[in-house]
Amino acid sequence: MTALSFMIAPSSEGGDNMHTRPILVMGICGTGKSTVARGIADRIGGCFIEADLFHDQASVARMRAGQPLTDDMRWGWLDRLGAALAAAPRRGVLACSALGVAHRDRLRATAGPLDIVFLHGERSLIEARMNARQGHYMPASLIDSQLEALQPPDPAAEGALWISVALPPEQIIDHATETFASSPRFSTGGETQ
Repeated sequence: MTALSFMIAPSSEGGDNMHTRPILVMGICGTGKSTVARGIADRIGGCFIEADLFHDQASVARMRAGQPLTDDMRWGWLDRLGAALAAAPRRGVLACSALGVAHRDRLRATAGPLDIVFLHGERSLIEARMNARQGHYMPASLIDSQLEALQPPDPAAEGALWISVALPPEQIIDHATETFASSPRFSTGGETQ
């Protein structure tokens, strides 16, 4: 595990929770979660947490071999991530797939309420990005299993801001940062940017 960099987004209740609630930047592999989460954390002076660094060696080996993880393999990882968010010295910004509602609920069980940036896009764009990526253990062959497991977050129920990865990363970071910094409510009502 490495040094952490964190951020917390505004809560749906507004008030003091706006500056203590973690932000989860989620989506399938290849959507730019790390780039966006790091950018948000940098902008708000938060702590960036890279979920990939919290996987155990067996899980990394399995993914490197093109085999998807099971939920049983994810629980300990999600618990470690929730603990890292809860321990963040500043607002936590987590880059994590968090594909299913149960995964996000597991994070919330330790970290508390989350604000969510959901990065989504066309499969062909994501595959092209995966194929161009260097030095990452996650192969493009896992895109379909991630899409199968994906349960997109509900904008109202989970406070999710949906943003298309067809936009440039800086524009995504700008939009997410402005949304969480300027509004006492984090949900955009589900609009897709």
